[in-house]
Amino acid sequence: MKSSVSRICVNGVRNMAWNGFVRMEMNFEIMVCDFTSHMEVVSFLNLDSPRLTVGSPPTDVPEDPNTVRQAYEIMHSASWRELYPGETRIMLDFSGLVSFYDTALVPSLVPCRAGLERWDHRVAGISSEDIERVQDRLARALVRPAVTTSGIDWKTVLRVVVDRYASRLEMIQYLLNMTLDDRPIFDHAQQVQRQLRTILLPYTVFAALPSNTSVTANVTNSWAAPVFRECATSHTASIAAHGTALMPSERLLLQAVQETTREICRVVTKMWASGLIAGVDPFYPPDQRPEADHVRTLMGEWREDITKLISWLDWNVWVKCRPACGIEEMCYLPTWPLGFFPTPDEDDAPPFQAQWDSASLWPDPHKGEWKRPQPKCIRRLEPYGF
Repeated sequence: MKSSVSRICVNGVRNMAWNGFVRMEMNFEIMVCDFTSHMEVVSFLNLDSPRLTVGSPPTDVPEDPNTVRQAYEIMHSASWRELYPGETRIMLDFSGLVSFYDTALVPSLVPCRAGLERWDHRVAGISSEDIERVQDRLARALVRPAVTTSGIDWKTVLRVVVDRYASRLEMIQYLLNMTLDDRPIFDHAQQVQRQLRTILLPYTVFAALPSNTSVTANVTNSWAAPVFRECATSHTASIAAHGTALMPSERLLLQAVQETTREICRVVTKMWASGLIAGVDPFYPPDQRPEADHVRTLMGEWREDITKLISWLDWNVWVKCRPACGIEEMCYLPTWPLGFFPTPDEDDAPPFQAQWDSASLWPDPHKGEWKRPQPKCIRRLEPYGF
């Protein structure tokens, strides 16, 4: 690790004028390249630093009680920054963002991740030309004057979208997946329709109603187009007006917000419009209540739509323990090096040591929780355990 840091620092200081970098592992790490630049000495202290037992696998729970407690407190402190707003002492310059998801900047990775879940996206396979473009973009972002940025608060722009839709979409998915018991399916559909209408309420123009004369307009939901248009553009219209004044990174962020809100609004408007046409909207009750089979089919279509949308969005705000943890517990997303153990209930599970690559001391990335880590409740008090 030390040699890697040294190489990155030598290249960065010489070619890109940076003084250090931050990475997120078990917790945040700050690596400073030159302590004589941009640094002020506050104090020099020789502090106690408990460590895991040397020689044991990094994922073993230490035997010493004090070390065990320290290890779990490290996980607890790291969990403070897993969700928004993250590490607030580090202020990101969104106008200098460089992303490997930028298809114009890194087109060679598009076919590499086609058909793969986001878990499996890697930088492996990037072309040498794309590497040069990324390095050039990063170098230009580091040396440009601050006055060239637009001044747009991108952190807030991005967060507003998540805040507006995350909990409501989650509630709709919950309602569509719950067991009805003896409750009439029509009443349940109306409850879902109310949630859909609430999402679209700030964008529902008065004239957006199904046609009494055009069957085609009702089948295609073209009458709802004004609602979709307002929903899809309201967050970004004023930003898009900046046009060429935006930095390349800002144009990428704008595109991301536009495509995200467009897909959310497309799905939600489609669901709301189909519910209104089907006769389950309590604001426009039909002359005759729709048949239960018709409503059941509608609910099935809604369930498929919302499941695909939430899977596509894949927001971290939905990564949480279900049910919520108790007061003596914390919600822990398994993070190297603690918490990755072989699955004992699998018949073909190899011994613990066999799951490790002796050259790197990393767990096998194709097995167990390392491949698909899931949040789980662990104790914050003794007795500890995963």
